[in-house]
Amino acid sequence: MFSSPPHPHKTLTLTAVCLATFMLLVDITIVIVALPSIRSGLQTSFSDVQWTIDAYSLSLAALLLPTGSLADILGRRRVFAAGLTVFTLGSLLCGLAGSGLELILFRALQGIGGATLFSTSLALLAQTFHGRERGFAFGIYGAVITVAAACGPLLGGVLTSGLSWRAIFFVNLPIGALAILITLAGVQESRPPQSRRIDVPGAAVLTLGLVALVYGLIESGQTGWGADR
Repeated sequence: MFSSPPHPHKTLTLTAVCLATFMLLVDITIVIVALPSIRSGLQTSFSDVQWTIDAYSLSLAALLLPTGSLADILGRRRVFAAGLTVFTLGSLLCGLAGSGLELILFRALQGIGGATLFSTSLALLAQTFHGRERGFAFGIYGAVITVAAACGPLLGGVLTSGLSWRAIFFVNLPIGALAILITLAGVQESRPPQSRRIDVPGAAVLTLGLVALVYGLIESGQTGWGADR
């Protein structure tokens, strides 16, 4: 335990980071349970519902490093708050989606916000906590990751069966709004002494490669590996 009570901004920073991390990790698995309801509700194909998951994961993975570099340039608190806004807006649009294509695009928007949050979370904790406090904060952060991974399918099943598949996205709205308010109120801004430039060509090649690979894997189930497409 701490020898003295932590400063309020430390508690607020840890709370904001944990809320953001919980949201973005839950959204990786919460959709899986709702896929049958999404497919019947939007009248989409099997490959479309697969892209509902992969669009989020792809944008999250491809933009992790570029958004981290962007945070070093513009400021971690500013980019973190922007990521929360994008993720929350993407969740709202996903819940309002009227077609499979719209849902895929809005899930990709969610992934952009998620990449921003994931790339800045540890940096915010590292800049705020030091010594034994840092170990405690990282322990809480790790526990949140574990809980989020376990809660995703359970929460998705409860919301889908009790309300609607759209509720799995709307549930992010109050959490995201609270995290934004906490970030603006209590998280301190910081930048490293020397920021890294964003490797735009490298990020573009990585994104295209991941999209091509996942597209091939998904479409092969529909058309076969020998199809001329």
